[in-house]
Amino acid sequence: MAPLSSHPIPGSPYARELFVMLDAMREASETVRDLYDRAAAATYEKQDGSPVTDADLASDRIIRAVLSDRFPADAILTEEGADDLTRLEASRCWIVDPIDGTQQFVDRTGDFDVLMALSVDGRPVIAGSIQPPTGVTCMAAEGHGSWIDEGAGWRQVDFRLEGRRPIVATSHWFGAPENLELVAAIAQGIGGDLAPTTDIGLTPRQFLEAGAIDVLLGFRLGDRQFMAHEWDAATADLFLHEAGGAVTDLHGRTPRYNLRDPHLDRGLVVAVTRDLHGAALQETRRVLEASGLGDAGR
Repeated sequence: MAPLSSHPIPGSPYARELFVMLDAMREASETVRDLYDRAAAATYEKQDGSPVTDADLASDRIIRAVLSDRFPADAILTEEGADDLTRLEASRCWIVDPIDGTQQFVDRTGDFDVLMALSVDGRPVIAGSIQPPTGVTCMAAEGHGSWIDEGAGWRQVDFRLEGRRPIVATSHWFGAPENLELVAAIAQGIGGDLAPTTDIGLTPRQFLEAGAIDVLLGFRLGDRQFMAHEWDAATADLFLHEAGGAVTDLHGRTPRYNLRDPHLDRGLVVAVTRDLHGAALQETRRVLEASGLGDAGR
């Protein structure tokens, strides 16, 4: 086992968990990167038609092994593992996406991450992500802020608009292209600019990189508002919250985790500041109601 990795917030009550999370992510990331660099991961099709690769499965095994060794009493919920509903009896549940962006892995864009979070009594208390091709690592701890290490050491993240127009986007996973006309109307309503539709879901990096977005909206033109699973959202949820932003459904409700049904099926409103989130949420509700979609996500 690799030595415990450093992090800048030893004062967190979950300091040990942070150490273990970083070690598990980095060990998994090294294996994923090796398979990616060598183009050595076979791709399979899951029952829902989505892809899974040898790299997803290897990352899942590594993370499960680390967590089971260090925290054997904790529950684990991952995208690639069989769901053991005894997790519902546990107050602590690790929520993991071994590779978020498997299609991007297959397409060789480099735009994928390993995601982890620890949920306690339904909310994430620590969370992290790492992008295997670059090593860019994000981390957050409840009450101790959000941090990023791009290779030069940790720095704290504090989202601010500083007078500029917000950048608004949606994703092919979150209702595009059908919802683009309404997303554009929402962007205009909050004085923002519409960004190109993203091909990924919800990760800390997309709010930090060059041309980063400030608001991410997810809704579909119909009754079905399934946007993501718990493992898709838990890391960004805590990261955004600790950096001054917010993640809710279309009605302003904060997601809960380690539920019997791990689907997030009431849409998404994500913003880098709470004020911007409030404006985006209000405008989203106004536009949806004006379009006859006022019950979306109920």
